[in-house]
Amino acid sequence: MKKNLIFPLIALAGIFASCDDNTDEVGFSLASPTDRLSVDYGTFDISSETVKLDNIISRSSTGYLGKIKDPETGAYITGNFIGQLHTMEDYEFPNVDSLVLKNGEIIADSCKLFVFYDTYIGDPNVSMKCKFQELAKPLSESETYNVDFKPTIENGYLRKDGLTTSTTYSLTDNSSKSTNRFTILLNDAYTDANGKKYNNYGTYILHKYYEPGGSVNFKNSYNFIHNVCPGFYLENAGGIGSMANISYTQLNVYLKYLKQGQAKDTMMVFGGTEEVIQKTNITQDNNVIAKLLEEDDHTYLKTPAGLYTQLTLPVDKIFEGHNNDTLNTARIFIPRENNTQETSSYTIPIPGNVLILPVDSVDNFFAKGNIADNRNSYTASYSSSTNGYTFSNISSMMLTMKEAKEKYFAEHKGTTNEQYEALHPNWNKAIIIPVTIRTMQINGQNSQQIRVDHDMSLTSTKLVGGKNNPEVIKMSCIYSKFQK
Repeated sequence: MKKNLIFPLIALAGIFASCDDNTDEVGFSLASPTDRLSVDYGTFDISSETVKLDNIISRSSTGYLGKIKDPETGAYITGNFIGQLHTMEDYEFPNVDSLVLKNGEIIADSCKLFVFYDTYIGDPNVSMKCKFQELAKPLSESETYNVDFKPTIENGYLRKDGLTTSTTYSLTDNSSKSTNRFTILLNDAYTDANGKKYNNYGTYILHKYYEPGGSVNFKNSYNFIHNVCPGFYLENAGGIGSMANISYTQLNVYLKYLKQGQAKDTMMVFGGTEEVIQKTNITQDNNVIAKLLEEDDHTYLKTPAGLYTQLTLPVDKIFEGHNNDTLNTARIFIPRENNTQETSSYTIPIPGNVLILPVDSVDNFFAKGNIADNRNSYTASYSSSTNGYTFSNISSMMLTMKEAKEKYFAEHKGTTNEQYEALHPNWNKAIIIPVTIRTMQINGQNSQQIRVDHDMSLTSTKLVGGKNNPEVIKMSCIYSKFQK
């Protein structure tokens, strides 16, 4: 009989989870000839604070380039872009005998890197400057890179005396009105790592293909990246007011070949897409970040700066007096605090998806590429209608925290609460982190998560709460028990 009552209980929990959060206590019972189900309801305060995580694994292909002023905090945010280039499988150039030579040499007419962007933040008309620098070695697919990773000569990722050039651009300076892009010319003289000189970077690419056995380096992206072009670093070098969200880059090498005795123009194309590594290095004013951490009247979610909201969950209070009850639902709603200090014509987007999980499991979750299991990790989406984030039921995570504490007490007799909390300061702490979620339909069923990563895009919002407002965020709980 009790097994049969579990199913209506689930529906009942959903009904009570939608009740007014201000309700302090609800009593309910279902009677049968042999059993009686009793349901209770309670609300609890949750304290919150802003914390900063530094060890943020970046697996996203999101790219940013530019510099803007955060209208919420006044901090300057700079985006620099690290990119690699992709070559199609078994990519073939024109037959060497068909090339139009110059003084008997294989020469590229010109070489250009196009930087395409989907969206931007700020003023598209402002003049910006970026610096193109050649990588000395490629980023590795097997290595994880944090958000603050920056290629330098000192760490071996930037090539000393490598190709370096600067260009001035604006996001409306676009020769092709059908696409959003700007152009970096790579037509200056170039010297490769072996000291061989070329009239431009495109000619270097051609020679790498046409040298004896060179075409094998263009058979796939791995060969191309490791033997021809390790990648490049686009660094903001001037200007304030716009930040481009880079979608992909494209290297074009222009040359001429003979067709039916006439010279024809053609180009060889290499794209920077998700098949290869694309990363962003975001820098912000550390002094401003430190001040944000000290603010006690609200909390922050800021990516990729690594500012997140940490909750202290009242685990002991929630289970107090309910040792023989089942915690069916533990619901949290965290409202967003509207920005009242906006003085700019633009705003930074609000995080779309967030993840909540125990603080001590963060590193392991992202390092192993886990997905939310709805037992100890849960995701939620921003709702414009409620202007906040709702975690419908984190009861399993609460139970895990309670059981871990009880197990320790059983194995270490005489331990006090103070001693346990000193040894395990994060035992009842959870953290909210903006994430990107990839889903896939499996066997025609509803979409399922296949990947959850740190959100590396530029997002920001304030949430209600903070150390000075411990009574603002509530957890609504529903309990049940069977009585004879």
